[in-house]
Amino acid sequence: MRILYDHQAFTGSIYGGVSRYFADLMGNLAVKGHDVNLATGFSNNFYLQDKSFYNGSSFSQFIGSRTGTVFSHLNRANAAYHLLRNKFDVFHPTFHNPYFLDFIGKKPFVVTYHDAIPEIYHQRYGILDGVKFDKKKKLLEKATQVIAVSENTKKDLLKFYDINPDKVSVVHHGSNFVKHTPTATSFLEAQHGYLLYIGARDLYKNFDVFVASIAEVLLKNNLRLLCVGGGDFCKKEIQQMNALGIQGKVKQISVDDATLYNLYKNAIAFAYPSEYEGFGLPIIEAFAAGCPVLLSNTSCFPEIAQGAGLYFYPKNKESICSKVNTLLFDESLRKNLIQKGYERVKDFSLEKMTYETYEVYQKSTLNL
Repeated sequence: MRILYDHQAFTGSIYGGVSRYFADLMGNLAVKGHDVNLATGFSNNFYLQDKSFYNGSSFSQFIGSRTGTVFSHLNRANAAYHLLRNKFDVFHPTFHNPYFLDFIGKKPFVVTYHDAIPEIYHQRYGILDGVKFDKKKKLLEKATQVIAVSENTKKDLLKFYDINPDKVSVVHHGSNFVKHTPTATSFLEAQHGYLLYIGARDLYKNFDVFVASIAEVLLKNNLRLLCVGGGDFCKKEIQQMNALGIQGKVKQISVDDATLYNLYKNAIAFAYPSEYEGFGLPIIEAFAAGCPVLLSNTSCFPEIAQGAGLYFYPKNKESICSKVNTLLFDESLRKNLIQKGYERVKDFSLEKMTYETYEVYQKSTLNL
């Protein structure tokens, strides 16, 4: 099968769950002999490095933040050219801009719906205006097939958009997060136990509530909180940590996958206090690395982690504090969660994700 993808997840993103998802998917399909074509001429995305299906070029920020816009337009023109050539069986755009509807003709296309965060939180945070909502609505209605990354996400999708449930398939993410050679970091060398937090910390991520909930635990137990990714702490975060007296207990770093694996491996637990996620890829990364998972009892989390996680109520400080203390002092529970995580992660292989996605592609071409 000839499968065409576009630039949307790769032009302005160096890292990120969406670009990683598509890079892993395309890589697996290419290995299986499918004709994978990524219509992207320019990208600095980390996950495209050394990929056989990508022959584009990196670019420098020669006009600051506007550079990404320039190369996005160039990549969009490239994608339009490939669409007009019509040498593909199915098209899979990597995000929700419907620009391609002017070029695709009657060819089938598949859309992946990652989460309903913009729809759920638009009133609180203003992250989905009417124009964007209408564009996404149009795209989902016209899509031949839609992939939802969890049953919870499918439920949300059908709540916000009036589309045929029969054309929505649930395909869980897969992970190739494998063992790496143990490495030492200055944080590990400090000989202190730590909780691990991954990714962005703003808005619905609930990081401020989590920090306030565990401040006393950090101080009383010589425990630290290590935040990976998400950028430097902002002024508001620093002020909160200073007010709580834990400024020396919390650190932010950016690391590669090898180091991240070992940070999971050596953590007391990975904590995921978010109010909402569409899937929660770090959960299965933690499982793969043998790290106990402590997470919110909300959205897709019970579906993904099932009995391999320890749950708290995300807005209840006492609940969060209690569960952290439980993991700190119950070694048998930690070992039990690690073992359950090893079993649960078997359900999230890249092989399974690729096979089920290919089935959706086949389904999209049946009525041609």
